[in-house]
Amino acid sequence: MKTIYSGPTGSGKTTQLLNKYKEIGSTQGTDGCLVLLKNAASKMDWRKKVDLETMGMLNVYTYFSFVQSEISAYWPWIEIKLPGGYTTIDPTFMNVETSHYLMSKYVEKNRQYKDIFDYISATSAQIAVQLIDNLNQAAMNNLSLEELEKRLLIWAADDQEKIVVLNEAIAIMKTFRKFCIDNRILDYSLMVDLYNQELLANKEYLQQLRDRFQYLLVDNLEKTVPSAQKLILFLLKNCQESYLTYNPEEGINKFFGGNAELAQEVFFPLCEIKELEESYTSSKAARQLASSIYQTVFENKELSGNGFIKKEINSELRGDMLLDTVKEILILLEQGAAPDQIAIIAPLIDKVMEFTLERYLRAEGYSLLNLTRSKRLVDIPFSQALITLTLLANPAWSAQLTYSSLQQTLSLVLKLDPIRSATLTDEIFKNNLQLPDLDQLELRSRIGFDNSAKYDYLQEWLREKQTQDLELEHFFQLVFAELLSPLTPSQEDILACRQMIDSVTKFKKVVKNFKDIPEEELGRHFIDMIYNGTLAAEVLYNYPEEEQKIVLSTPYKFLFSPDIDQVKYLFWLDISSENWFRSIAKELFNPYILSPQWKKKNNWDDQTDQELRKEQLIANLQSILSKATDGLCLADSYLNSRGWEQEGQLYEWLQAGDQGVKSND
Repeated sequence: MKTIYSGPTGSGKTTQLLNKYKEIGSTQGTDGCLVLLKNAASKMDWRKKVDLETMGMLNVYTYFSFVQSEISAYWPWIEIKLPGGYTTIDPTFMNVETSHYLMSKYVEKNRQYKDIFDYISATSAQIAVQLIDNLNQAAMNNLSLEELEKRLLIWAADDQEKIVVLNEAIAIMKTFRKFCIDNRILDYSLMVDLYNQELLANKEYLQQLRDRFQYLLVDNLEKTVPSAQKLILFLLKNCQESYLTYNPEEGINKFFGGNAELAQEVFFPLCEIKELEESYTSSKAARQLASSIYQTVFENKELSGNGFIKKEINSELRGDMLLDTVKEILILLEQGAAPDQIAIIAPLIDKVMEFTLERYLRAEGYSLLNLTRSKRLVDIPFSQALITLTLLANPAWSAQLTYSSLQQTLSLVLKLDPIRSATLTDEIFKNNLQLPDLDQLELRSRIGFDNSAKYDYLQEWLREKQTQDLELEHFFQLVFAELLSPLTPSQEDILACRQMIDSVTKFKKVVKNFKDIPEEELGRHFIDMIYNGTLAAEVLYNYPEEEQKIVLSTPYKFLFSPDIDQVKYLFWLDISSENWFRSIAKELFNPYILSPQWKKKNNWDDQTDQELRKEQLIANLQSILSKATDGLCLADSYLNSRGWEQEGQLYEWLQAGDQGVKSND
């Protein structure tokens, strides 16, 4: 039996899949059942919900975690095919932040000795991200490095300047890949390539896959990348039973390689399709509007179903728009709406917007949960304290130490108020980042007896550590055990510190093979990576359920947040902003030209770019509406935050007409 449960967000597809798993597990056991889910959060949630009287192994993975597990288990079969043959017992798996950092070092080196990337305004770190994205997308689309190079150069067309830059980028990517293969260090792209080229091409391995798994369950098929679909297709054809879910409205993962179009083309002819039409996370009115928006944009039909649009706010100045938005939110709150059931969505969350909304709402006793504010490791006081104390204990590295981070750490460790911690911070900077004696500064009485005793202990502790040659991860452990753990850290604090310690261990294991970085400088380079880090340096932490705050988010963050299943009211801001129509292409990276769909046209022009922008926008809007039940408010201003006229097309498509209640200034 091969079944696809197809339906919109909130129609119960995942529940159907989970029930099937429990049914199979209770009768056949779980050992022979493979489950592939979209992300780590879904994997954790699935494991929590499985509670059978007798259970075997829970083979619940994301695609990438499954590939990593298989490579670890069958590494000798892979390594014998690599240059040099057997050299290691196990490969080293490189996380995203480390791969970005290493790639940035290659970019910096080439910029230093070659006249390249001059016309690109991006930093070396930003260029490195694009090059890593190219490698990842190529692997996820089953493309070789040669095919990647071919497509990038075709994309450049007759632009000679771009051709030169892309050739340099291709050379750097090849150098990075050679480094990874020679040292048996696997980033995501090499991991996927080796799995497809060596294991999925190995008849003995394929037979073992057949023997191990008799049942296949896949959630969110529309979000899967082509390389994952290749594995799923093999298992589908060889398992006794397969159950998959598909959301026809969620084409929101294209930038990250998801290919809903290919999934439908490949799997629908092979499976029985069970349609689930009712959505439990959105209302009928919201779904009608979602359908109508698509028809308006792509079929030039008049917008219908706009009864879901309860209010339109139009003003000349953006500040007035934000104030009027808050007024409408306060009306809903006074009528009994819970704060966390209201979501404000804008294409770009700038500091003016966040500050204005936060100020007005806080004055009325409410606050915002800004999903776009990245919670990096260095933004959490406890993990920041690990870095700050490391810099104080290693004066040669201390150039990166900032005034605010030192003051924050002193306030945390010594339990000082901001004024006293600022006083000490001033004196420490005056003393070349060495902790001065309080008696010489005559500050003991001002700091207080108890606080001075803590300061003396910290001063002596740092002096002692400066004489010891400690590995960075060991030093982090000592900081946490001796200075931070007595401060009663929260779950988030503990997780952040643990993540920092794990990260430095993995970083050193990888980067020690990079010849341009001396081994004794690995600790300093790790701290450099954290301060100039990538998105991977964020804390993996879910906000407490009891926090009821009004949500502020971009479309992407709202849709991919694991903490939001549904809201009642939506506020879409800046609807005439062109930021709703951002291109998926960057200077050196274009996911579309690496997809299977590109081969049908084999060209890239402005019309293709505009069509993809519209497709992505409508997919985002439809998916957002699938998480709302009670109403939508549209808010716009004639001028943007810079005082420039806004000319985005979304405003025209979403006008509510006479059915909407307008507020005009």
